[in-house]
Amino acid sequence: HPSRPTNATTLPLLGIVGMHRNHPYHIICHISRNAWKPDFRHISPSTSIMTHHHHGGLRQQSRYFASMEDRLRAQLDRRRREGTLRSLIPLPSPTTTCEAASIDDGGTSSLRPQPVTMIDFASNDYLGLARCPRQHALVQSAYSGLSCTSSLGATGSRLLSGDSDLARLLEANLAKVHNRPASLLFNSGYDANLSVLSSLPYRHDGDDAIVMDNLVHNSLIMGVRMGRLANDRVFLFRHNDVADLKRVLDEVLATSSSPSILVVVESVYSMDGDVAPLKEIFNLCQEKGAGVMVDEAHGLGVYGHTNVQDLSLDATTCIVGVEESIGSVQTAPTMADSNKIAAAYDNNNGGTGVLAALNLERHPALFCSVHTFGKAAGCHGAVVAGSETLISYLVNYARPFVYSTALPPHSLVSIQQTYKSMMGPEGESRRRIVFQLVKLFRAEMAKGLVVLNEQFPGLEFDMLPSPSPIQAVIVPGNERCIQVCRYLRDVGGLDVYPIRSPTVPKGMERIRIILHSHNTENEVHQLTKMLLHSLRRSLLLPDCIGLASKL
Repeated sequence: HPSRPTNATTLPLLGIVGMHRNHPYHIICHISRNAWKPDFRHISPSTSIMTHHHHGGLRQQSRYFASMEDRLRAQLDRRRREGTLRSLIPLPSPTTTCEAASIDDGGTSSLRPQPVTMIDFASNDYLGLARCPRQHALVQSAYSGLSCTSSLGATGSRLLSGDSDLARLLEANLAKVHNRPASLLFNSGYDANLSVLSSLPYRHDGDDAIVMDNLVHNSLIMGVRMGRLANDRVFLFRHNDVADLKRVLDEVLATSSSPSILVVVESVYSMDGDVAPLKEIFNLCQEKGAGVMVDEAHGLGVYGHTNVQDLSLDATTCIVGVEESIGSVQTAPTMADSNKIAAAYDNNNGGTGVLAALNLERHPALFCSVHTFGKAAGCHGAVVAGSETLISYLVNYARPFVYSTALPPHSLVSIQQTYKSMMGPEGESRRRIVFQLVKLFRAEMAKGLVVLNEQFPGLEFDMLPSPSPIQAVIVPGNERCIQVCRYLRDVGGLDVYPIRSPTVPKGMERIRIILHSHNTENEVHQLTKMLLHSLRRSLLLPDCIGLASKL
């Protein structure tokens, strides 16, 4: 600071100008041999301060900074007022009871205690491998046969003591499975997405750009935010809209001389359940000179080259109000397409994702793919598949990889065994069950929603056009969505959850329903009957959810 002379015992460090309760203050901080001494000027006499003295340590007076606990409480109170507060729901146990009632009389008949056996329509365990006793036995048998099982944990990061032959062999196998030159394991899909997008070496001349689908997962968004690219070089395009992607790419190219552009998409979207038109996206990006990063979190295990036909909706399952949206879903491949793609693979079986289903793993526009093991694979971790250069770069610059303890041996064995199950006859059988239930659910809900539309014109309820096991029924309004879901859980014993704003846009709140191979047709019948009844009940009894003014 110019007002403080520099000498051997006192060095200027920092000047801070700010406001506190409408009072301007100027703090001059300097370093001396004996103490760190802030010099406060123009501070209101009534304002308390925090100082650090060489002998006294930290001394805080409460009137200067509000308690952090108070701030945390205020943030939670705000969410509570807005109806967006998240909390962990108490877990049911075999001894817990709930009151079950007939759904035909609005729940007013005699109530009787019942053991709670929640029917799973919420988990991402699409193929039921996480809860399968046979899968558990396979993993345990393989784990017991290892020579390195003396260690429960990896004991360190991969760059220190946490590396192993098991991890190296698994990565080599996963690279082969996903038809990429190399791969690298991560502790979660979130870590993998953060690692790639936060570490890429963007140029600082304003040319490079990232273009993202506007519904990509939070991990992809946070990866970009943590990266080195300026905010004004991050662009969004309308969800699954290839024409809008072209518009954005043309704008980027028109304002840049030689940009490096990365387009970021998911193969299957976790909140809408729809499948990205990857073939069209890849071809467009190749034409424009852009690369594509694909998050396969909800595609792995669910799709592959043996069930290409399941990538698109059957037109007979469409309902009033959604036919126009289906135009964004790619043209339905036929069984002949599936057989043709399968012939392009040697010993690889199904279940390895949408990229495999569409034979895009070797497409020149593919920069990398991320495959998460916490969904259909039924275990934990993730892998990034890409070029040898990319993988080497991530080993050096991906902070979640460099500074995290590696996956333990048991997790590596679980990943190894789940790929065998997903790609084998067991996986094929389970996928067939899943997509039969998808068709059943959509057909029954379509009929029921048509009836509701006739009874209540202008109905806001809708079913999104998803061909995947992720099904979403739109129930606008956080409070209504919560109450419909609570009825399904408390009365029907159905394990479903409301997806509220701000997780999804306001007005697009929904009941997110996941169909699994361990569900039965009778359970799906029960789900659709209870769900339609609960929707009708919310219209007939608006006072119970505070919606009278809207009806």
